[in-house]
Amino acid sequence: MKFTLSTASHASRRHALLAAAALLAVAAVPASADTYPSRSIRMIVPYLAGGVTDVMARQFAQVMGDKLGQQVVIDNKPGANTIIATQAVASSAPDGYTIFFMDLSLLSYNAYLYKQQPYDLARDFVPVTSVAEIPLGLAVNSFVPVNSVNEFVAYAKANPDKLNYASAAAGGLPHLGMENLKAVTGIKMTHVPYKGAAAAITDMVGGQVQAMFNDVSTSVQYVSAGKMKVLAISGEKRMPKMPDVPTFAELGMPALSVAAFMGIVAPAKTPQAILEKLDAAIREASKSPQITEYLQSNNLVPKVTSGKELTGIIGSEEKKWRSLVTKLDLKVD
Repeated sequence: MKFTLSTASHASRRHALLAAAALLAVAAVPASADTYPSRSIRMIVPYLAGGVTDVMARQFAQVMGDKLGQQVVIDNKPGANTIIATQAVASSAPDGYTIFFMDLSLLSYNAYLYKQQPYDLARDFVPVTSVAEIPLGLAVNSFVPVNSVNEFVAYAKANPDKLNYASAAAGGLPHLGMENLKAVTGIKMTHVPYKGAAAAITDMVGGQVQAMFNDVSTSVQYVSAGKMKVLAISGEKRMPKMPDVPTFAELGMPALSVAAFMGIVAPAKTPQAILEKLDAAIREASKSPQITEYLQSNNLVPKVTSGKELTGIIGSEEKKWRSLVTKLDLKVD
């Protein structure tokens, strides 16, 4: 073929189009781990601002941002027992710019409480690391004439269906903890769900309800004021701020232990190299004076694990709560 200016022009245009297509293809590829993060990271929290989970997430977000060189922004998405937030994470791009800070125990058993969920635990998420354990304790108000778990069980059996227990929400860990207590001991109590822990605690210390499982971090102030009695706590050892309160394990009742495992997961298919960067930032943050002081002052137990270890924790929690929910046929919807 005779080479002319016209054919040269066509060739140039073809090369230009190919070059442009190549540039667009490069732009469409997610940022590599080498440049990650190149912009701010969204950390979704499934609760309202101000709660234990939210405050802890903000502590970690601040220090992680310093370590990663990009801001980690909290995005509160409360509602539907965390399903709204969980779905938002599951549907996000797996590029490391959306991560989920939550109670991983809840993530493990929600599937058994709800008939339909817009996500699948195994399919839609990949664990990054856990950061802390929040031990829950069995608490009663000061009007209940008991000072131990055994006394409480005896009192409840002597007053069947006359006692009420509170929870921050139907389907939450404190709710399941009390249902587990009922199943193990044979006591009968009525569940009164609230919209948030603050309202539940207010009514509990005021005498409208008699008992609840509550996180140790928020119980201390009420115990000190004489408005609440914590009969036993979960975890491996006693809390420094409540040294007289035994653990369930000490009492020979390990089956009653209830603890929230706080941690971070990401959308499935997030590149391993990005997961490793997030894990490293979280581990560094956990060692910082700011996080150490925060956890200690709030009776929270540091618990940093690998993604593999976290998978095991979630699996163990799933097995435990699936058994209870199935046995009692508990449903939220």
